[in-house]
Amino acid sequence: MPIAQRISINLLTRNIADNVAFYQALCGFQIVHQEAWYVVLAASPESQFQLGLIDWVSEFVPRAARGEPQGAYLEVVVEDVPGAVDAIRRFGTEIIEEPTTFGPMTRAVLRDLDGHVVDVVSPGARYTIPPRRTVA
Repeated sequence: MPIAQRISINLLTRNIADNVAFYQALCGFQIVHQEAWYVVLAASPESQFQLGLIDWVSEFVPRAARGEPQGAYLEVVVEDVPGAVDAIRRFGTEIIEEPTTFGPMTRAVLRDLDGHVVDVVSPGARYTIPPRRTVA
């Protein structure tokens, strides 16, 4: 049976530069690969998780994936959820749910610059704190 060497997600974006700055502020990621139409962010070049930001009209986007994404959200696990949310407030994006703490666990829900839902959680919260609001 094949074993995946790396899992990555590519988000379709209308403005790569602004979204690079947004995800660098939120996640502390660095650019590990860059083209005019595509940027890969990760904690380090060796990281097994990478976030791709790709121009939504690029010829390199598979035809089946073009257009507005449906039925998915990005989960970002960080130690300091309020700090991560504060780091991206300057972008003026929607904070759907402000950071909420339950004991040692914290969760916030927001949108990135292209409207993707991003669930920001502390390590223990991802399986224990459900989001409070229905997001339309």
